[in-house]
Amino acid sequence: MDAVTRRCRWARWLAGPLVLWLAGCGDDPGYVRKAGRWHHEDTALTVADPRSFQPLDARFARDAVQGYYRGTAIAGSHGASFQALSDHEARDHHAVYWADTYRKAQEYWAYRHVRVTPVAGADPASYQVLGHGYARDTQRAYFEGQGFAVADPTTFEALDSRFARDARRGYFERLTIPGSDGASFEWADPDTRTHARDRLHVYSTHIELNQPLQPPHPVVRVLQGANPATARVLGQGYAADGTRVWWRGRPVAGADGGSFELLPVGGEVDARDARSRYREGRPQQATVADSSR
Repeated sequence: MDAVTRRCRWARWLAGPLVLWLAGCGDDPGYVRKAGRWHHEDTALTVADPRSFQPLDARFARDAVQGYYRGTAIAGSHGASFQALSDHEARDHHAVYWADTYRKAQEYWAYRHVRVTPVAGADPASYQVLGHGYARDTQRAYFEGQGFAVADPTTFEALDSRFARDARRGYFERLTIPGSDGASFEWADPDTRTHARDRLHVYSTHIELNQPLQPPHPVVRVLQGANPATARVLGQGYAADGTRVWWRGRPVAGADGGSFELLPVGGEVDARDARSRYREGRPQQATVADSSR
């Protein structure tokens, strides 16, 4: 899922027409011809060659001279070989382009601006869109127009916007998971998608937001000793395998996997078992009410 799709999903969840408009998520009527002149949405276009101008989809177009995104000419593009690949990607015979829009706070988010950037190092001939913002060519993988190294670009595939794999390794947020087996790498929990597994290991993944002086960054931990075939993802960061319990990949000391259960979100504790209560994987002092269980 790319950045615009994620933003639009949240905007629709907030369910306000103004929010949808600010997020740029309204229906895009694309290119239309009015009184003999091409328009994108309500804006009249000045095109290099009106006679050969051709919409490719609601966002991209071309003429004999150059390509266009939302009616804006793409500098340096080659019109005769220009192709739309996705809502945000296009190519011609010498470059791949990532295209998006943005708004400025100093303009009170009132105006949508177009931004089109050549994808550095991308090979137009072998470039393939994979979905969820990902793409690949014969040399590397890409996410939202930014290249990154993978073990085997030719077999690289996206599972969703966070997880990916190739024939050799698994990936979380473009981070290679050392020692992972790409051929068997998959979600351990398709619903929450916080854990992954392969034939060798179970992995806990999250974005760390609470480390001082560090920006948000991906974290992957191996659940040491967990059996990939029997480990269960419980939710709220917890996983269990037989009598053992982990929170975000770290063993929960003294926890009883057989009686361990989650508690509703928002309370002072988030889980309990026959022995104790827990919050974010740490045992908490038991209360009289809990000791009667």
